[in-house]
Amino acid sequence: MLPAHADQLSFPALDAQTRHFTVGAPRTFSVSPDGSAVYFLRTSSPDDRFLHLWKIKFDEQGAQEELVVDVATLLGDGDETIPEAERQRRERMREASSGITAYDLDATATRATFALSGALYVVELAGSYDVRRLGRDVGVIDPRITPSGERVAYVCGDELRVIEVATGAVSTVATASDGTTVGLANFVAAEEQDRVRGHWWSPDSSSLLFEVADNRQLETVWIFDPKDPRVTPVSRQYPKAGAANPELSLVMWRLDGSTTTVKWDERFEYLVTASWPSVDGPLLTLMTRDQRDQSVVRVTPETGELETLFTAHDESFLEWTPGLPALTPDGRLLVGVVDSDNDTYRVAVVNEGVATPFTPVGLQIAGVVGYTDEAVLAVADADATSIVTVRVNFDGQSETAGSSTSITRAVGGVPGGTLVSALTDINETSMTIVVSRPGSEPVIVPSFVRSPLDAQPPVTPTVRLLTTAEHQLAVAVLLPTTLSPDTTNLPIIMSPYGGPHFQLVVGAGRAFALDQWIADQGFCVVVADGRGTGGRGPAWDRTIVNQLGSLPVADQVEALDAVVAELGDLVDPTRVGIRGWSFGGYLAARCVLERPDKFHAAVAGAPVTDFAWYDTGYTERYLGHPDTNAAAYAAADLIPMAAGLRRPLMFIHGFNDDNVLYAHTQLLSDALLAAGKPHEVLSLSGVTHMPTDPVAAENMVQLQIDFLRNALR
Repeated sequence: MLPAHADQLSFPALDAQTRHFTVGAPRTFSVSPDGSAVYFLRTSSPDDRFLHLWKIKFDEQGAQEELVVDVATLLGDGDETIPEAERQRRERMREASSGITAYDLDATATRATFALSGALYVVELAGSYDVRRLGRDVGVIDPRITPSGERVAYVCGDELRVIEVATGAVSTVATASDGTTVGLANFVAAEEQDRVRGHWWSPDSSSLLFEVADNRQLETVWIFDPKDPRVTPVSRQYPKAGAANPELSLVMWRLDGSTTTVKWDERFEYLVTASWPSVDGPLLTLMTRDQRDQSVVRVTPETGELETLFTAHDESFLEWTPGLPALTPDGRLLVGVVDSDNDTYRVAVVNEGVATPFTPVGLQIAGVVGYTDEAVLAVADADATSIVTVRVNFDGQSETAGSSTSITRAVGGVPGGTLVSALTDINETSMTIVVSRPGSEPVIVPSFVRSPLDAQPPVTPTVRLLTTAEHQLAVAVLLPTTLSPDTTNLPIIMSPYGGPHFQLVVGAGRAFALDQWIADQGFCVVVADGRGTGGRGPAWDRTIVNQLGSLPVADQVEALDAVVAELGDLVDPTRVGIRGWSFGGYLAARCVLERPDKFHAAVAGAPVTDFAWYDTGYTERYLGHPDTNAAAYAAADLIPMAAGLRRPLMFIHGFNDDNVLYAHTQLLSDALLAAGKPHEVLSLSGVTHMPTDPVAAENMVQLQIDFLRNALR
């Protein structure tokens, strides 16, 4: 809950309390097959801490919003208890919310399932919304309901189980042995490949496909918090670059208890996508460890044999398109392809192994939301800063919704039917969710999000966009709101992420709220997306291969020089700080180590310092295997650069971070100490890679700004 004096909170406090102004926003949308209802999650007010399940129903009276599941009535006066496996799963998903964080509908949207505080529930979606607990298991995670709505599969402890909705009878599908998991997505899949599921029902509800991950050959790392030396460290099996990946297998379980093991192709270490779209069998996307070869296969349910439907190869690395591969209702296979000749990510129809792209050249497809026999509904990058929704017919004709410096992102629906869109603009601090139906007026889904305008003093992001000359980098510049005509020599704070496939300069003013607050403290804040950060096409993304450190630094320098040339005496290029988190933390530290002539202070949050100690799925995509490409790892390593530190440097890192291990900061700190280089380390007790404690988050921001202000005097 927000404190009673929430309207008196400073921006850092309000930003932290509202999870960056997301509490109260509608999210996680599902559209019923007939388009007559839209389900979503949202808190009941801006200071409610629980997500509840809601519904917008369309009938002859129009659109009505209804509360389907009230979490408070289920928990009573108690608090939520989150199983440890679910905590780890949420960490991979960057999920910081409480209450119902996910739900699953049956094929007709007449019943849904969800887990809450480790218990399993089902809710009837017609009539009075009867909610009841299923079984008495404690520690339930990731429940999935059959298309028929008759059974629910879920993971509990080390078992994958199935429960009958009508009787409550439970069947154990599989039990994990020591060092393995069943029914869950493995670390690399969840952290680096956007796959958070580990089990899938067949369309006829008779069979369940599930993942088995053998992690016994992985490196064992220990996570501990020195705040309480009595607590035993916790072990994690970590897929360190160059070391072992999980050994994966897939098993099909049937209601009669029989099983079939999928005949795995050992050339492929990664299961990138999995779905079961038709009775013909599951569709899988498999990828080799070097991520240069990919195969879309169909599993024969009776035998477990793999039928190859499509293959792709790229000399650098391959991508995957969210929502694909997929089958249209008439059975055509849709895949995402890299059209290198036209430098475009496109959607293609596969016929006898040959993929024929049909989405427009130059429109970078970022994901597919829905499809019919006539068209696909996709989300795409139209240019460096805008995201659009596009309906593309199979003959190539397209219709686009969106504009420059904005985001119009479809988040649910089917082409030609009910559509849910998220709308933002670079000049707005809010996001609007709109439900559109043919023949009806658009409906805005109410949002309870507090605004940066509610902070004391109010924050109004005013973003100025620049494009650099040499590499056409997208750059956002934020100046103090109270800038006077005679202001000169503002210190500069660079605020990048800068790593592969993650854009910060996008058409959403709300994304720049924190940067504007920092600017209002008397700085010029610069946010720059360098090469490789996504949204610009295959060639752009692949420039960063083997240049994971040097290229991002060069691009931040290019952006800085462009801003200085544009603003002249308004800014002071002799007082430049840089701050970032995760890859941004790595980049910040590298900038002051490699280019102290340009960068005069840095705050490095949760930085990777030695990529040999980061995970396989991310690191090897851009640097290859350390045994065969040691030079690229050496070039990216910050540890040997420690003796060259000449500028103030602060590290911030959580002891409980199991993504970028705390060891990264400690290794570089030790090297700096050995070289006699002063620096600061702010260690966060009980904090993972995703700080969620509001007090810690608030104070972290203020401490960073105080550090940079003092360093740039």
